Amino acid sequence: MNQIMRLINQLKGFRTLFVNILLTIMPILEMSEMLDVLPDNYEAPYAIMIALVNLYLRSITTTPLGKS
Repeated sequence: MNQIMRLINQLKGFRTLFVNILLTIMPILEMSEMLDVLPDNYEAPYAIMIALVNLYLRSITTTPLGKS
């Protein structure tokens, strides 16, 4: 557990960016039309969840992008 916390602390300045990249993977996969990851009725709640996560991360951000 200490190693995980140490890694999270080392990523300071990049955490919001990494979370946003991870959250956009599913919609990108959906755009290929070869992989139906989210059912149609889950797309709107997923978009709302992405916005809420972004707002939360922005509210706790204390450093500029790439700075530690």
